[in-house]
Amino acid sequence: MLHSFSLARFRFVLEPEDRLALHPRNPGNTLRGAFGSTFKRLVCPTPHECRETCRQKAICPYGQIFEPSPPPASDRLSLNQDIPRPFVLRPPNGIETMARPGDSLSFDLMLIGQALDYFPYFLVTFRELGDQGIGVGRGRYRIARVSMVNEDGIDVAEVYSGQDNIVRPSPFRITYKDCCRLAAERPLTQSRCVTIRFLTPTLLKADGKIVERPEFHHVIKRLRDRLNALAHFYCDDRLEMDYKSFGERAEAVRTMSCKLRWEDRDRRSWKTGVTHDMGGFVGEVTYEGDLEEFVPLLILGQYTHVGKYAVWGNGRYEVMVL
Repeated sequence: MLHSFSLARFRFVLEPEDRLALHPRNPGNTLRGAFGSTFKRLVCPTPHECRETCRQKAICPYGQIFEPSPPPASDRLSLNQDIPRPFVLRPPNGIETMARPGDSLSFDLMLIGQALDYFPYFLVTFRELGDQGIGVGRGRYRIARVSMVNEDGIDVAEVYSGQDNIVRPSPFRITYKDCCRLAAERPLTQSRCVTIRFLTPTLLKADGKIVERPEFHHVIKRLRDRLNALAHFYCDDRLEMDYKSFGERAEAVRTMSCKLRWEDRDRRSWKTGVTHDMGGFVGEVTYEGDLEEFVPLLILGQYTHVGKYAVWGNGRYEVMVL
C-alpha cells in the first residue's frame, strides 16, 4: 500500500552538566518549544517575517520542518494548509524527566521521508540547546551519542558520538514493508482480537467533536489520514484505497473492553502567549473483528503516533495480541 514510505528513529542520549529537569507532566512541550525557538534563531534568515507570506519559506529549513505548507502545485491535499510536521519527538516518561550530573536522559526523534535530510539541523540545534540550557532552571547537557533504533527499540547504528563529534550516516530505515513483516511474525494478521494501549494523551476528533471513548474506526481513520498526508508530502507516496469501503470495514470492528481515563495537559505558546489544551485519553481498548488489513497501519502508527499534538509525543500507543 505504501511503497516508498520510510522513517528513521533516532535516540539521543544526554549527559547533564547541571540538574536537567523537563516539565514533569509535559516533557514534550519542553523539548519541542526549546527546539523550535532555537532552530528558528539558528537558520531563519528573516525571523521577523517568518509567516505564511515569507518569501524564503520554500527553501528555509525552519519553514520546511516546523511550519510547512503544501506546495503550490499540490493536489486536493493542499486544501489542508496545516499539513503534518515530518517529525515526532518522543520524550521520556514519568520520573525519567529529571537527571543529574553522572546520570543520563534520553529521548527519541522520528524523521519521516525527506525530513531525514534535515537530521544535521536537529543535531546542531540540540547541541546548541545543551550549551544554553533547557527546562526548569535551564539545565545544561552534552549529547553523549545518537543512535538509530530498529522496530523493537534496539540500537542498530551509532550515527553521532559526543567524543569525536563525528556524524556517521546509516541507511537503516523503517518501512511499511517492515511493518507487514512484523505483523506476520508476531502473528498479528491472524488475530481477530487486538489491544491498543494508549501511552500518552491521545486527542481524536470525529465530525468536529472530541472522541472520549474511541471505537476502532475512530482510531484507524485518523491514522489513515495522518499516514496518507505524511506519505504524500514527504515520501512521494500515498495510500491507494477506496476510503468509503475502508471506513465501512473499520466500523464493523467491535469494542470488547475499554479502560481509559482522561489526562489533562496544556501548553503555553512562546509565540502567542496563548495556552492550549493538550489533554487526551490514556489506557487500553480491546477490539475484535476482521483486522488483517488494518494491522500493518497500526504497527506503522506506533512510530508516527496518532491524533493531535503527535509532534509533542502525544498519541503514542502500542499494539498487543491477546
